[in-house]
Amino acid sequence: MRSQIQTIILLFVGFLCAVSFAGCSGCSKRQNNNPWIGRRGLSLVKRDGRAKCGTTPGGAELDDRSIGTHRQTRRDILPNKRNLAPLPKTAHLALTKRTLEEFPSDDDDRDTFMVEHVNDADLDVVPDPVNGNDINSGQFRRIEGSDDRLTIGLGHKENDGTPIRLTGCTALIVMSEKAVWFGHFWETLAYEDDKVFQKYVIDFINNGGTDKPDEQQSLKAHADDFKDQPGRSAWILYPEADEVDGKPVDYKEMNTRLQQEVVKLTGITPTMVEYSPTDDNDKALGRSLYQYDPEAREEDDDEPVRGFRFIHEYKDEGIHYF
Repeated sequence: MRSQIQTIILLFVGFLCAVSFAGCSGCSKRQNNNPWIGRRGLSLVKRDGRAKCGTTPGGAELDDRSIGTHRQTRRDILPNKRNLAPLPKTAHLALTKRTLEEFPSDDDDRDTFMVEHVNDADLDVVPDPVNGNDINSGQFRRIEGSDDRLTIGLGHKENDGTPIRLTGCTALIVMSEKAVWFGHFWETLAYEDDKVFQKYVIDFINNGGTDKPDEQQSLKAHADDFKDQPGRSAWILYPEADEVDGKPVDYKEMNTRLQQEVVKLTGITPTMVEYSPTDDNDKALGRSLYQYDPEAREEDDDEPVRGFRFIHEYKDEGIHYF
């Protein structure tokens, strides 16, 4: 009797073990058949491949077959849109066009360069007429510590549809690491004779003008921005000898007096550049350009270096870095 009872107990225990083993095997099989189980556990989505380059932030396409067969973007899946905010632009991340581009070596390319850059300049040297009358100019801008690019052009503003270039007038530019002063003197207004020249050129750079004071600033008032300053330089662009109202005029002789006055005010001796006036409006001839860039180049430590330069017609006077 006792042996029968032991036999029944052993058979019952064996039956329970068999049932338990079958149940565990089935659970394991169901887990292995689940494609969403990875090394780190349950995955929310299954990638069809890596995100495509060039898509907008948050726009990488994913294939979520657990939801359906349609394709969704990451923007549809991620719940918090604030995570999709674009990165802020910084001086090192933003890809901006540099102001001090390389000056072309070919004259045709220089023509295009000067016409385009002068036309796009932030400031024109020549002011608008006052009551129909042309006025001389003295444009002054301080660049010391400025993080804003600056371009000043001569040859864009139009008079009866014709660009106002140097076709007989005189221009004076004075530069340093602190500032720039750019003046334009009309031929018929300032070079008729010595008396007129004294009033409209020599007296002008000492006292400025009153018709448009902001565009007729005197050089004398800003002399300290140039005197003994690093990077100081100056140019006088004047036409070859000609006649004004039927009278012969020696522009070099008159503008030598202008040169001496600039030396007296700033201590800088301007370089004298004689040009030949021309009626060709589609070339670099008669055009001038000043450019300042607070990030003209980067050093090895990625710190930006400031720079400015002056270009007249086909001549680039070189970039001064500081």
